[in-house]
Amino acid sequence: MVSFFKLLGIGYILAILLLVWELIDITLHSAAAPYTGLFTAMAFIGLVAFYLFVRFAPTKEE
Repeated sequence: MVSFFKLLGIGYILAILLLVWELIDITLHSAAAPYTGLFTAMAFIGLVAFYLFVRFAPTKEE
């Protein structure tokens, strides 16, 4: 059984990959929007924060 957080993490990684692809696509067409890089950086920061919250979340003691 796959946990919700693993699915959420996979979705987050796919979203970041799409952001990076969009950044490369826009840059190669010489019409780079000034905020695309900022959005990509914020997405990476969000991924790291998500990973740290999930990694260090308290576990249920039995």
